[in-house]
Amino acid sequence: MGGKAALGQFKLSFWLTLVSFCAFAVAFGLYVMAEKEVDEVSENRFISHEMTDELIRTSEDLTRFARAYVVTGDTIYRRYFNEVMDVREGKRQRLPAGEYAFHDLTPIQESGSPMVTVPGKPIMQLLRETGLSDHEFELLLVAKTNSDILTRLEKKAMDMAENPGPNVDLGRERAIRLLYDEEYRAAKLNILAPIAEAHRLMSGRLDIRLEESKKTALRILIAFLLLGVVTLGLFLRAYLQLQKILGGNVGDLQQCLAALGRGQFETPPHQAEAPPYSIMGGIQATRQQLARIDLELRAELEKSHRINQMYLALAQCNQSILRIEEKDDLFPRICQDAVILAGLKVAWVALCDPLKQEMQVVSECSSGILNGGEDIPEYFEQRQFDFHFPYCCRGEAVWFPDIHDPAQAEGWRLLAQQYHCGAIAALPLMVNHRAIGSFIVCAENPAAFDEVIRTLLTEFAVDVGHVLNRFELEKERRHSLQIEELRSFLLEKVTATLTLHHFLEEAVTKVEAILPHCFCTVMLVDKDGVTLRTGAMPSLPVFFSEAIDGLKVGPGKGSCGNAIATGERTIAEDLSVHPFWRDYWPLAQRAGLRSCWSEPIMSTSGKIFGAFAIYHAEPRAPSAYDLQLLEMAAGLAALAIEHRQSLDAQHKLSQAVEQSSNAILITDSDIQIEYANASYLQNTGRRLQDIIGSRPSILSSGKTPPATYQEMWDQLRKGESWKGELINRYTDGTEHVDLTHISPIRDAKGHVTHFLAIQEDITDKKRNDERIRYLAHFDLLTGLPNRSLLEERARAAINHAERNQRRLAVLFLDLDHFKDVNDTLGHSIGDSLLVEVASRLRQNLREEDLLSRLGGDEFIVMLTDVDEKASERIAQKLIALVSTPFSIGGYELNVTPSIGIAVYPEDGTDLETLLRNADAAMYRSKTQGRNTFSFFTREMQERSARHLELVNALRHALAGQQFALHYQPQISLTGRKLAGAEALLRWTHPALGVVSPAEFIPVAEESGLILEIGEWVLRTALQQLKVWRDQGLSDFCMAVNLSAVQFRNKELPSLVQRLLEETGVPPDCLELELTESMAMHDPAAAIAMMNQLHAQGVRLSIDDFGTGYSSLSYLKQFKVYKLKIDKSFVHDVSEDPEDEAIISAVISMAHKLEMITIAEGVETHDQLHFLQGQGCDEIQGYFFSRPLPPDDFLRWVQHDLKNHLQ
Repeated sequence: MGGKAALGQFKLSFWLTLVSFCAFAVAFGLYVMAEKEVDEVSENRFISHEMTDELIRTSEDLTRFARAYVVTGDTIYRRYFNEVMDVREGKRQRLPAGEYAFHDLTPIQESGSPMVTVPGKPIMQLLRETGLSDHEFELLLVAKTNSDILTRLEKKAMDMAENPGPNVDLGRERAIRLLYDEEYRAAKLNILAPIAEAHRLMSGRLDIRLEESKKTALRILIAFLLLGVVTLGLFLRAYLQLQKILGGNVGDLQQCLAALGRGQFETPPHQAEAPPYSIMGGIQATRQQLARIDLELRAELEKSHRINQMYLALAQCNQSILRIEEKDDLFPRICQDAVILAGLKVAWVALCDPLKQEMQVVSECSSGILNGGEDIPEYFEQRQFDFHFPYCCRGEAVWFPDIHDPAQAEGWRLLAQQYHCGAIAALPLMVNHRAIGSFIVCAENPAAFDEVIRTLLTEFAVDVGHVLNRFELEKERRHSLQIEELRSFLLEKVTATLTLHHFLEEAVTKVEAILPHCFCTVMLVDKDGVTLRTGAMPSLPVFFSEAIDGLKVGPGKGSCGNAIATGERTIAEDLSVHPFWRDYWPLAQRAGLRSCWSEPIMSTSGKIFGAFAIYHAEPRAPSAYDLQLLEMAAGLAALAIEHRQSLDAQHKLSQAVEQSSNAILITDSDIQIEYANASYLQNTGRRLQDIIGSRPSILSSGKTPPATYQEMWDQLRKGESWKGELINRYTDGTEHVDLTHISPIRDAKGHVTHFLAIQEDITDKKRNDERIRYLAHFDLLTGLPNRSLLEERARAAINHAERNQRRLAVLFLDLDHFKDVNDTLGHSIGDSLLVEVASRLRQNLREEDLLSRLGGDEFIVMLTDVDEKASERIAQKLIALVSTPFSIGGYELNVTPSIGIAVYPEDGTDLETLLRNADAAMYRSKTQGRNTFSFFTREMQERSARHLELVNALRHALAGQQFALHYQPQISLTGRKLAGAEALLRWTHPALGVVSPAEFIPVAEESGLILEIGEWVLRTALQQLKVWRDQGLSDFCMAVNLSAVQFRNKELPSLVQRLLEETGVPPDCLELELTESMAMHDPAAAIAMMNQLHAQGVRLSIDDFGTGYSSLSYLKQFKVYKLKIDKSFVHDVSEDPEDEAIISAVISMAHKLEMITIAEGVETHDQLHFLQGQGCDEIQGYFFSRPLPPDDFLRWVQHDLKNHLQ
């Protein structure tokens, strides 16, 4: 039999079986329906009898209640009577089935009054609905009518029993006779007879119908069993037909299917080929098709594997760049890793040059470069990616998934042709939220940069930015050390015995060493005040030095000429276009110079000595560090020039014997004065003839050390010269330090005949040297030791403590809110405050303790031979001292300190470690509310690690969709409705779990991530509000909290406007919440920001009102419409009278300022009752609902809100 015939036979068997089975199912259904009809007839029979019995029972109940009433006179029976009547007539709901006491139909309240009734159906209507025949219903209707007649008789009897008057007892007896006479009994029988007849008719009719239904069910059951037998036979026939088309036995079929399940798609060689029309043949064809699909799937898996490899490569690249310590190693490393590890074709790093408006390639790598076969195309070395400059400056990522598209930029297409690339990406490199360049990568596959790879590369670029930020911070620290190094170096050179030219050469060389690739010069102004002279120019060509030497100074005459003429700093970023260099550009071009920054060298009296200039070979604008270095070099050069001029003057005086500049004395070999010049005579106050023959000791003060005299005589006896310092007392009584040079004068035979003494008064020089040494080790403002002297003395103190096994403590003291004093009252007041603080601290510390100022408002106190208790006692004393008000410049200033304490050796064995740990402890004091002290603990190290962990996790939280918003309802007490919802941020990290907002929000603010997170919160909240409005929830407002960083961001109004336009939410449906402290930090700026937001239609509210400090005069100016009472006042309001008074005052004040109030943290009914009594407008808290996810919030509003408002 052919496959077609076998299949036809199987189909026939199948359809016959199916038809038989359907008939079998129909028979089963008919049988079930027949059995159901039997049940329905039985139930109808029960209900019919039930209702007829109820008619009898109601009549009996009416009789019993009427008789009880006329006998007892109790009104409860009359009411029962009326309630039974109401049930019969459908005016009151019937009892559930099975409850027959009609006087219990209506529940009775404790007060005795009935509950409100619910209408039902009349009993006759219920009887009609049971399916009675017309005759049966007419009989029951007759019984009902007779019952109604009897009811009227019963009402008449009850009326007779309750008539007032002298014949009350007579009326009651008549009523009783009326209800018990023969006429009443006959009327009662007239009711029961029709009911009994109807009951008999119903029983007969329903019994017949029930019997017929049972017979029908039996016949269907027999048919059902016969069809079952037929169906079983047809199933057997279909099974035999199926065997013919399987093409093999079931075992082989099962093995084939099992092989398919195991993924074995190749047909075994030992297996016979089944006919193509059989199932086995179809399976074999399927295995062949699946084998082909398996090959394709393997190819796709290989593709996925390549993507995973890129993931792993870039992750490894991230780890490697985090270990890089030098910025110069970063860009080559990321380019190499992108090519070697990630398998990209080529990678560049190009930095923005804002001055040239172009991109400069600083690092590159390609697979061809690594193999020695290719290099960066000359085209891109010349053009430097300047076509990408606008995108880079905006910090935009650029993706070119199909670089062969003619619409792409010409530069990118040329790049793709050079390297046979299919896709290019340019990712911004951000430092301090500013784009400094781009990381550009090329891939061979046009589809290489899918969404996953884009996300990974974007995160990689962000991580590179974090490393660059770290380098920037390290650079700032290095710059501070370099500036301090330059200062110490030059101050040391100032006091050294160098000529002015050598000093200027040293200064220029030192600055050139600190600033690589620069050329420094010092130009001095001649005695005429208008001619330039070269002071030092070691690194520039000789022709340049010769060309500018002798030029005239004046405004606009080059950078140095203009700086000297105007006394102001002159910056020429590009000499080729700067107007001051128009006449000198050819000379500068020949010398290879393109930029010049010049600082005037000015004395303390304002005299201009010259200018210190820094040149570069390329156009360049100075950084703040460059300017600081330039200013310091010029200032110290001025100090050196003044110092050298003073030395030169003294030197000229010492050699001008003819002019008697110095005291000059000639004695004989017996040391008796033979000659003294006018200077010496002036010092002694005597005439020459009065001192001839005297000894030079007439000027002795008695303070010159005897060892000095001993050394002098030893030298002179040996016939050698002697030079030293003598402390002499002049005729005016003042003591002077004379640099005395005594030389022997010999005759022609070499015998000493005389001595020549030259005395130079170096008192002022000694004072200047002391001043310079003082500046090198002490703070100029407060006179306290600076960091240099602190390190020197700290080393000695630590060594002493180590040798003697003693302890010492380092206190890091920082003034709280000192910046506010500078910003509001000026730096002169701030400096005076620092001087007063230093004075108080110095006066109240022991002589052996060390007090130092690091800079700004930071002081260091090193306490020797103290333990923790002594350190704590001293810290408390210092806090009390600093917290006492200061009277400065007519102002009474109140400042408080925060102190951190680190103890040697537990918290560190060197000054750097002790300072770092004390600084961490001081920061802990800041977070604890300031005006306190904290000891360093290991917990602080753990908190620092936790802080770093949270910062790193937050950087990826948005991209990882780890944030969610929950919404807490705000209820209007006046309108008894939903007034708003507050959006509350929640963060669930895959490793850290649920992180509290109180922990991660401050971290986000400190790291600068709060702006990005805040924008996400605002956008998500508005999008959710738009969804709810579309679902019909339109009559409420969305409240979003603002952080201090967001509120002070000038871009906030434009961001709010843009998000409102994106989501289509009306501005008055958005409420921005800010705290009191945010508003009062800078009231003027806060008012300006509120006015902008208010002009956009956005509502503003003050959150946590009462916990900060508000000025009512400013509060009136704030564009806010709502004050939120802090939950700390609400929590104990039922127990704390002070909290009650505060809440009452806030609500009263807000209403008078036409503001509404909302109380947060409401959890109990007592709190709600109090707030209602005080006129609070809105409520928020767990009393109504906790913060809910969006779907739960919607269900709460739709289902639970009404229950809470009742």
